[in-house]
Amino acid sequence: MTVTTNRLEAAVQPTALGELVPSNVSELVGFTLARLGVGHVFGVVGSGNFSVTNALRKAGVAYTAARHEGGAATMADAYGRMSGKVGVVSTHQGCGLTNAITGIGEAAKSRTPLIVVTADTAASAVGSNFKIDQDGLARSVGAVAERVHSPASAVADTVRAYRKAVNERRTVVLSLPTDIQAAAVEGGPRRGRARSSATADRTRVGCRCRSGRAHTQRGAPRIRCRPRSPRGSEGDRGTGRGCRRVGGDLRRRAWPL
Repeated sequence: MTVTTNRLEAAVQPTALGELVPSNVSELVGFTLARLGVGHVFGVVGSGNFSVTNALRKAGVAYTAARHEGGAATMADAYGRMSGKVGVVSTHQGCGLTNAITGIGEAAKSRTPLIVVTADTAASAVGSNFKIDQDGLARSVGAVAERVHSPASAVADTVRAYRKAVNERRTVVLSLPTDIQAAAVEGGPRRGRARSSATADRTRVGCRCRSGRAHTQRGAPRIRCRPRSPRGSEGDRGTGRGCRRVGGDLRRRAWPL
């Protein structure tokens, strides 16, 4: 079976993932691997690989927890040889990968199609105890070193790793730096309420009630600012008057005391 990159990338874009809407890069990588058709995940979950492993499970890929990463890599190697599908190993950054390296080396030398999804330290974590040369380690045992470089390239990076595993029958170590894992992806859900630049640039009127909220002149959401005390809003003390948004105009209303 030969995998074509362009067709795969079109099939696994966030808009083509159906109900699976990734909120960050780690989820996008997990959903992409599931969409590509990986068969089973073996691993030991830590903080670095929790999100991507959870995304694979959410997408319907079976997961087997191992007591040691070396056992996980050996199980994935055997699964790939016997099933004809691509097995996946999931490890924590640094020590999780080094624990699995014997099994990874055996799979690489046997030309088993296998993907090792491993976390990696952020570029800024220069003093981290988990920081090692993961790409160099993977190449030293005959595996192919790949990594996710950015949110924009996450799908292409994942497809490239899968393509090499299938087309070239290689064991591929796909590193996911923790800072890139947490980055939001375009088209995914965002926290908080986004404000358009047009609204942000509109001139604010002079009303600022005791609630501390200033109102835009037009097009803002419907807002009511009830005074915190019967004395009314700032500038109208003692009148019991507050502000409300009606349509696009800021009007005054007397609240019952």
